[in-house]
Amino acid sequence: MVTVDPATGAVYVSFLIYGLQGVQTDVAVAKSMDFGQTFTAAKVNGPECANCDHPWTVAYGNDVYTAYAHAKNHYLAHSSDGGQTWTETNVLREDIVAFPEGAVLDAAHNAWFAWGDCKTSSCNGNTAGNYRVSKTLAGTSNTTFALVASAPAGPKCPYAPNCGFAYFGIQDDVAIDAAGNMYLVWQDGQDHTKAGSPPIVQLSRCRARKDCTSAANWSYLRRVDDKTASGCADSACYALFPRVEGGAANQIAAMWMDDRLGSPLDHTNGWNVWLRTSATGGTSWTGPSRRVSQYDPSRKESQPNGFLFPYGDYQGIDIQGANADAVMIWGEGVNYTGGPDNPGHVIYRTMAI
Repeated sequence: MVTVDPATGAVYVSFLIYGLQGVQTDVAVAKSMDFGQTFTAAKVNGPECANCDHPWTVAYGNDVYTAYAHAKNHYLAHSSDGGQTWTETNVLREDIVAFPEGAVLDAAHNAWFAWGDCKTSSCNGNTAGNYRVSKTLAGTSNTTFALVASAPAGPKCPYAPNCGFAYFGIQDDVAIDAAGNMYLVWQDGQDHTKAGSPPIVQLSRCRARKDCTSAANWSYLRRVDDKTASGCADSACYALFPRVEGGAANQIAAMWMDDRLGSPLDHTNGWNVWLRTSATGGTSWTGPSRRVSQYDPSRKESQPNGFLFPYGDYQGIDIQGANADAVMIWGEGVNYTGGPDNPGHVIYRTMAI
């Protein structure tokens, strides 16, 4: 995961490392002050987290915040010296398996994280997941949480049992616009009460100047995806891996992957990235979604109707430039396993909003 400090221009990359504790995983954060030409890295977790996962980082000035998790433990590592030294805090023990999924800074430089947490060890069931946001007070590790939404388990990956844990399951992301409105996109089942129901993407919002660590100040707005606009027979396609970014006041851009163009609709073809925008704080959309991914005959996984398998777990979106363009990055694969014979690719595209 990559973030840029808006105050110093420092580039931070957070990632998992292996070997310091045998087969267990640690979290490292690397810092560059020369636009990514060189990096210095430091291990940030410890002493408690010993098999960490899903690191997300934001930074402002000398304060750097990295969220990660192991089992029910929601961890935050904070550095007050630009990433040289770190202090780990277990900020919440809740549910069974926790996953930080996104991060953003507000105007006061508080760090906000989105969490998609599993209520069971398998992340199965009709009420499998909880979606939370957390706020870490600027310059500290003091963190408070709000429970925003819940959802059923996602469907099984077509390459099971080789797919990752709950790969098509609980996913969310957090964003804030220039007015201070906060948004959470989150994956749901189109039947909210049924595990394995074809996934859709939902949107909730907390208004500016409200306490967004209070669940009462979050409200459900509307559905984000329009996967049935074309193809998607019987609404059986999957909308997955939502991301959201805030721009000017009341402006948001959301992206996701779905396989509405799958033929046959077996979730092993027809995947594409889609973009949808709002200028009304998510109460309405500027139009239907637009297809972002493009056919590239030079890549094995790319077909005219889309790519073969979604590597969506760490896709991202930003709004940048004088024209407030949407800048997106995502992964396309042949199947879950990949490897030298079936390599995937990371794709980048900028589109006008």
